Amino acid sequence: MKKIECVIRSEKLKDVTDALREAGIGGMTVSEVRGFGAQTTRPESFLFVHKIKLEIYALDSGVQEIISTILKHCASGKMGDGKIAVLPMDDCVRVRTGERKNRAIL
Repeated sequence: MKKIECVIRSEKLKDVTDALREAGIGGMTVSEVRGFGAQTTRPESFLFVHKIKLEIYALDSGVQEIISTILKHCASGKMGDGKIAVLPMDDCVRVRTGERKNRAIL
């Protein structure tokens, strides 16, 4: 099991969430965040830019498809496209039912 955290441009949200749903990803958390990247040579880079953060819990077998879908719909080749992080998960519990691990993700 993995947790995928992805920070993307705000204007890419609809395209990427539609594509992820079409790929069978049933759930995700979306948050509005602000930040700046490593490009600190420009004065405006110190301003906090509005971005979107997606959090997706996934089975190991689905991680590559999720990453590929995000890249396909969010990569413009320009600075500020965002980042994707894949984190290991020890457990996941569906609060409503108490289901654990893979059953809580599916």
